[in-house]
Amino acid sequence: MKVQRVILIFAILFGAAPLSIACGQLPVERNSTHATLFGIGRVNHLDTYLSPMEYRGPQLSYLHETARNLQRNPHILFLTFTEGELSYTHNRAETAHEIGGSIRYDAGWHYQWTDLLKGLDLAIGGLVGGDIGFLYNDRNGNNPAQARANLRLSASLRADYHFHIKKRMLAVHYQAHLPLLGGKFSPQYGQSYYDLFDRGNYDHNIVCTYPGNALSLRQLLTLDIPIRRNTLRIGYLSDLRQAKVNGIKQHQYGRSFVIGYVRRLKIMKNEKLKVKN
Repeated sequence: MKVQRVILIFAILFGAAPLSIACGQLPVERNSTHATLFGIGRVNHLDTYLSPMEYRGPQLSYLHETARNLQRNPHILFLTFTEGELSYTHNRAETAHEIGGSIRYDAGWHYQWTDLLKGLDLAIGGLVGGDIGFLYNDRNGNNPAQARANLRLSASLRADYHFHIKKRMLAVHYQAHLPLLGGKFSPQYGQSYYDLFDRGNYDHNIVCTYPGNALSLRQLLTLDIPIRRNTLRIGYLSDLRQAKVNGIKQHQYGRSFVIGYVRRLKIMKNEKLKVKN
């Protein structure tokens, strides 16, 4: 009873932190950043399975990024990226249109150097992810659509530079993802989906991808502007994807202006106190 009274007195005088310590626990702080962006821009599509011509038009996109510090090592970051996009393009003669869409997800670990230079943080690591999507051509009869499915292992780099303007802290954020190895679904040139699925005529429709046959690069450059208790993020997204597999050439060159908001959270968790004898 005496011990409980002493703990209660400490909790009242000094708050919850001494109470945790008295119970054999220490409060540990974990930081997480959540960025949600919406983009509008233009995209160039080429898929010779559907058409030998390039299609161009507007594209809408959605991006959500989460970065969390590892509890025991603040230099380790766990990152997740969720993206969605929808496009409506036309050929140069405007005699046909294509509708495309995809959903992507990537996650991985990065090692971060904080304050590498004054105000500069740098993180390097890897990502594992994939995407599914489609491309539909309203002019084709036999093969009107192309399904897309990819898995990939990517090298990733991100940098943050913090600076002040009139006592206001701003930040420039840059990230780049380079796919190094993966797998991709693709029919052979001239092979119909009817032959592939109904007749079961498999013909190397899962192919290995690497920079030699599917060189791609995604880059994002943004600026964080604090507005009262909120943070506005604006920037530019460049997403260049291409592949040449099974006799089919594909590329998707997207460029978008993005705008959204950033939330930064601090989570306190209790960790058991270890006493060395």
